[in-house]
Amino acid sequence: MKDIILAIFLGGFFGFALYYVGASNPANILSMLRLKKLRLMKVIVFAIGVGSFLVGLTGIFGVFPVNHFNIKTTNLGVILGGLIFGVGFGYGGTCPGTSVAGIADVAYKKSISTILGGLTGAFVFAISYQAIASTGLFNAFALGKLSLFHISDSIPYVINLGMSGMLILGILFMAIGYILPGEGRKM
Repeated sequence: MKDIILAIFLGGFFGFALYYVGASNPANILSMLRLKKLRLMKVIVFAIGVGSFLVGLTGIFGVFPVNHFNIKTTNLGVILGGLIFGVGFGYGGTCPGTSVAGIADVAYKKSISTILGGLTGAFVFAISYQAIASTGLFNAFALGKLSLFHISDSIPYVINLGMSGMLILGILFMAIGYILPGEGRKM
């Protein structure tokens, strides 16, 4: 029960943060993607930096065991899913996370349609998974698991910096988020 209460609290806090920084408004997201207003990008990049820094810090001190992270294998299904998600995100200016927070915003109809579309897509994928998997499409481009930094002996990695790499990456992202201009290019 404690985990459920914590999840509701953290989810509510995340939704409030999305709403507060303007990520629940599709117009703000589309302005960011078009590089017109970069304030939201600053917040996102800085937040990724804080998260990376904290994961690295807690991993170094053993507070949070990072070796249990579930890294998805790269295959054609993940690539196609990412493309579908990216096109939908760029076209509509909403994604599942921002849509839930967006129900409280002015574009609530777009948010509700995005949520319903995501649930419909998940349902269609769930009922068609076996048929698609039997064709071998998910094995195409099967590149396996890969991590940027060493987090587990069972997962290959690109850079052998371990959690120190996460700290460095976090600081780098926070610096980029800090120096990004609040406004983008003029049209």
